[in-house]
Amino acid sequence: MWGYHAGRTGAVRVDLPKTSDQAVLTACANLIKALPSEVEGEHRRGAVGDDVHVAQRAAAWGPTATVLRCGVAEPAAIVVGGPDYTPLSNQYAGMGPDESAQVNWLIEDHGDHATFTTTDRALYVQVTVPYDTATEKQNASNVLVDIAPAIVKTVPTKAGQFVSDQIQ
Repeated sequence: MWGYHAGRTGAVRVDLPKTSDQAVLTACANLIKALPSEVEGEHRRGAVGDDVHVAQRAAAWGPTATVLRCGVAEPAAIVVGGPDYTPLSNQYAGMGPDESAQVNWLIEDHGDHATFTTTDRALYVQVTVPYDTATEKQNASNVLVDIAPAIVKTVPTKAGQFVSDQIQ
């Protein structure tokens, strides 16, 4: 049923962790409303999925679907003391159009796509960007410049902002 709906509307299927936390749902809904209709020249698409709040927690752009998920779990690579904690191999970047709209991101390269997860916000926002070529891989982070102002505007920073554990 979802596959038929997604195929007929151009919507993208997005899986999200379940949450009933009203603060998360409100912040995510505000973020989704504030996101641009176009990112890196790609038009916004709808999001569908099993979570009843998917339309208020996810957005997608373009035919190969750059996907934003709001209210995701803390990345395992930055959970201090966790089995997947990788402090000396993590990559971070502060991205945004200018100093007033900078967001700190954990960067994870998966070969055919990159995952960028906020590290300085009260809740985690994740952006997955697919790529086929070396040029697309090099430019994958450009979408963050378009998205960062909406995150700064709608998702509060957390106390004691995250500090990179690797010198850039």
